[in-house]
Amino acid sequence: MTINQVKKLKIPTNSGCYRFFDKQDQIIYIGKAVNLKNRVWSYWQRGAQLTPAKQALLTKVERLDWIEVESEIEALLLEANLIKKYQPYFNVDLKDDKCFIYIWVSTADEVPGFFATRALAKSGQYFGPFVSTTAVRETLKAMRRIWPYCTQRKVGKTPCFYYQLGRCLGVCGGKVTRAVYLRTVIKPIISFLSGEKQKIIKDYRARIKNYELRIKNFKKSGQGDLNVLLEEKGKLEWQLKNMEQVLANARVLSVGEKYAADVVELAKVLSLPKVPERIEGYDISNIFGQEAVGSMVVFAGGEPDKNEYRKFKLQIPNPKSQINPKSQIPNSIKRGDTQMLQEVLERRFKHSPSPYQGEGGPPRLASARRREAGVGSWPLPDLIVVDGGKAQLNVALKILKHYQLDIPVLGISKGEGLRSASAPDKIFFPNQKLPLQLPLNSPALHLLKRVRDEAHRFAIAYHRKLRSKKMFNR
Repeated sequence: MTINQVKKLKIPTNSGCYRFFDKQDQIIYIGKAVNLKNRVWSYWQRGAQLTPAKQALLTKVERLDWIEVESEIEALLLEANLIKKYQPYFNVDLKDDKCFIYIWVSTADEVPGFFATRALAKSGQYFGPFVSTTAVRETLKAMRRIWPYCTQRKVGKTPCFYYQLGRCLGVCGGKVTRAVYLRTVIKPIISFLSGEKQKIIKDYRARIKNYELRIKNFKKSGQGDLNVLLEEKGKLEWQLKNMEQVLANARVLSVGEKYAADVVELAKVLSLPKVPERIEGYDISNIFGQEAVGSMVVFAGGEPDKNEYRKFKLQIPNPKSQINPKSQIPNSIKRGDTQMLQEVLERRFKHSPSPYQGEGGPPRLASARRREAGVGSWPLPDLIVVDGGKAQLNVALKILKHYQLDIPVLGISKGEGLRSASAPDKIFFPNQKLPLQLPLNSPALHLLKRVRDEAHRFAIAYHRKLRSKKMFNR
């Protein structure tokens, strides 16, 4: 593109993010700006001091677009989210996994606070990951103006310096109780970071209305302390005004955006042929073979799609039999949970269009032909996750081979005898002897664990339902 072509575009002067595209219409660079028009024009201005990388970038730009926002904070956070999602070639500085940063809530501390961190501890609550350190710091600074959280972590004899500035309630010096601090500061910020901004605003307005009614009643009855009521009402109004003005459009990474970014990261870490839109997770639940069930959960775009969940009630075959009478697959796998997983996967893939043609495949029943025509069929997944190690992985591979399906599959499990939350998770891949152990702060690991844990939860819930039903029917 030339400067004349850029000038013909009606680029606004608002804050926002801009995106450069190449000949293949792929996003090759994403940037942020307080003034979109000035920032984009600056690339093509004569005498612009551009790095060699930026100069190379401009030779590849064929078109551009932009997304308007209403605050600089939103532009910062939106840029981080978009870069993480699309992985543009020229944003190398922000693509490195080492750039990930989180907002950590130190809930286990005597005085909980909010901190920017790159390492995940065993305790506390985390929001992120972000790829922009600046975005995190700006967000923390803006939040503290509304909810004065403390960073001391322990209660001392006197309040911290920020108490004198009105940026701390004094919980660190015993001026307010921990319970009050949690209710008025920590919980609202956690709600805000969780994407519940509108809920917080609604709560503030309801509390202000309550004080207005109490002031009105005071004028009628004369009971209470009018000055206290007016002061509390004014304080809430000030906080609400700041929230709506300063953070009206502050766009902290939402849960949905984080999940979408996790899927992209998963494809990158596992070298998948494409970003997995549909991920299926499987688990088995039983007690010594009794009330055995299997579960299939589906994640679409990184989020659970509960309409696609399926549950399977399993029949335990005779241990002496070498062939499952309902299966055409030789049953040479170790009996137990692996055999149950085999049955679940067999039954699942009978509900999908069959990719093979001619002889050599499973019998083509009338119901199968209807599914191949798209009637009542289940979409094929882009990735399969089974709860377990090599044995479970091998079962899945046998089923996929039998149905001639080329779908990436992996197993995820904790170390033998380790079931605690802090135990490392191991990921097993086909044809690899040693499992992969991702760092705790890996977004890819977060997604795999969510799929595994949701499959486990769904299987347990169905198993308990059957046990309860059997118990009450006695």
